[in-house]
Parts: sequence; C-alpha cells; structure tokens
Amino acid sequence: MQKLTTAHDLQTRLSAVLKTAKTEFATLSDAQLRWKPAPDRWSILECLQHLNLAERFYIRNIQHKVDQLGFLQANATDQVLESDWVGKAMLYAVDPQVKLKVPAPGMVRPRPAADLNPAEVMSQFIDLQTLLHSLLNKAVYLDWNKDKVMTLFGNWLKIRLGDAFLMLVAHTERHIKQAMRVKAEMATFAITTNNL
Repeated sequence: MQKLTTAHDLQTRLSAVLKTAKTEFATLSDAQLRWKPAPDRWSILECLQHLNLAERFYIRNIQHKVDQLGFLQANATDQVLESDWVGKAMLYAVDPQVKLKVPAPGMVRPRPAADLNPAEVMSQFIDLQTLLHSLLNKAVYLDWNKDKVMTLFGNWLKIRLGDAFLMLVAHTERHIKQAMRVKAEMATFAITTNNL
C-alpha cells in the first residue's frame, strides 16, 4: 500500500461514514437512538459514544503529531506502508469483516443510553470524524512507518501512524455497521409489534 493512495481511500471511507451518520441516524428520535435490541447489546447511541470515547484519544495524539509539523512542508512524500505486529493485531481486532468480539476496555465503554445526550453524542461524532478526515490531509507530510502514537493500552505500546489511521477507520466502519443492524432490528421490531 502507498501512503497517498491510502490517505485518499481513508478519506473516501470517512466521507461515507459521515453520510451514513447524517442520513441514517440524525433524523431518528432520541427514543430510537436509545433503543436496544437486547439488554446486553448496545443502542445506536452507545455505538456512536463508544467511537467518540475511543477515537478522541487517538485523534488527539495524531493532532499533536500534525501540529508539530509547522508550515515548512511543500510536497507530501509518498511511501510504501509497513505494518508491525501491533498494527496487524489491532486492525484484525476491529476489522468489520472479522466476527471476533473483543470487549471494549472500561475507559471506552459507553454509559447507558439513558444517561447520554443524543444531540451531544451525534455532534461529537460528526466533529471527530470530520477532524480525522482533515488530519489525513496534513498527516501525509509525516512518516507513517516511523511516527507512532500511543495506544489505549498505554505509552509502552505504540502503533505506527499508518496502522493507526487504518485501525481508526476500520473501527468506525465496524460500529457504524453495528448501529445499522440495530436500526434494521428496530424497524423489524416495530413492524412485529404493530401487527400484534
């Protein structure tokens, strides 16, 4: 994979995520956003809040790297992306195609939907995904293989910048798909309930 092509691809995928959030979730009522298919499963709101909690951490670290660049860069340099075992493992754990269920660490587990403000959660989600999209424009001036950011597991375990971007977008897509499944189940539940 090449850095510049990957950055463009990730921006396209983030644009699709933002479109889905705006067209599929922004028009739902607070009750619909809080609806859970089962007590042990997340609502749409909880999926989005989980993304806000997890991704704010990584985006803040990436923003710090980008802010250190200054204004000296003229042309972005391309490079072949390399992954190490940390990046591969984290990407595998969040890949939307993989059925592996990894429990969310406590610090990024959302509070119950009843305790969340839907407008705030949605606004934060849109803002964070938009920021990540814009950071990709500036981050192409960084070395995605050498520059690393801290993971949720602490400063002792860092992830390469390229792997971090890939993981963040895959993680977002995974939980957007989860939220879409909740929305589909909610529609089925409403039809079943109305037919009784």
